[in-house]
Amino acid sequence: MSGNTGTQLNILGKTVSLRSLSLNVLKVLFVVLVFWWLAKKNLISVSAFMGGLKNWPQILVGVFCLLLSAFLAAFRWGILLRAQGIKIRNSRLLQLQFIGNFFNVALPGAVSGDFVKAFYIAHESPGNRGRAFGSILFDRLVGLTALVAVSVTALLLEMRHFIGSPILAGVKAFVMTSGAAVVVFYAYLFLMHENADPVLQFLQAFERRNAKFGSLVRIYLGVRVYHSERRLVVRAFLVAFLIQSLSAYACLCFARALGEWQIPANGLLVVTPLGLLVTAVPVLPGGVGTGHAAFSFFYHLLGSDRGADIFSYFVLIQLCIGAVGGLVYLKFKKGEPSPLV
Repeated sequence: MSGNTGTQLNILGKTVSLRSLSLNVLKVLFVVLVFWWLAKKNLISVSAFMGGLKNWPQILVGVFCLLLSAFLAAFRWGILLRAQGIKIRNSRLLQLQFIGNFFNVALPGAVSGDFVKAFYIAHESPGNRGRAFGSILFDRLVGLTALVAVSVTALLLEMRHFIGSPILAGVKAFVMTSGAAVVVFYAYLFLMHENADPVLQFLQAFERRNAKFGSLVRIYLGVRVYHSERRLVVRAFLVAFLIQSLSAYACLCFARALGEWQIPANGLLVVTPLGLLVTAVPVLPGGVGTGHAAFSFFYHLLGSDRGADIFSYFVLIQLCIGAVGGLVYLKFKKGEPSPLV
């Protein structure tokens, strides 16, 4: 690392502002501080975490599941892009996917990287800005609905773990209501024709009052492209279902590594998606803190006190995947516009 100017540094041959680097270093330090605070308050157990690493085969399987999920996410997005008539090389698709993973952890919230990917796709496919953002939005919606579907499927297969207390009954009701919302969403997408779509008419009415709403109309029309692409949507949904199942299975592996064999697999498949939903709240990179609290709460319902430790494995692997995306971003940054103003 060598100085370039008074406010810039050269990293791997790329110019990076000192301010940007300092902010990222502060974020890393803050995440470390949160982990220290969680350990100090006994919300996570360092000894249990280190002990779990001794069961490295289980940890390794979990790592593999999460890595495979990252590649499958790129494949899913590629399916949705093709429906928009946007052609991107597979290698470039993987680059953007990992760059998105980097910004998911470099910026608060689990959706930050989506905006960065949309920015690059819009730049590389002039005239398709609305379609590019539509593909990103629909990709997120497919992932969200698949997350709910995993939870609903596991709950329907075995409900006995969610009977016996008002809290468990509340979780069951929330999952089933979310499942019904997913059915309504896809029914609306596939059955509502464009000329009778009230949402589209509502947005167009706002556009007539203020031209700035035109971008929202174009993004929504980008989502509506999938109205006539039912087979493609089913394929993308099945890939998303596999991704979310792999994420939940990774958490099951981490639980087994920690010796939490009493956690029922079906129960874990129900609550893990709910915990992952919380990580989308833009507080800290990777959902650190909020994810720990959510996993601790939901796994406690299954009789485990190691929910926060399970999430620690999950989030640390996601942070590592994000770090790889950071290296990809630095390598291919030259000659490209910055997604950050």
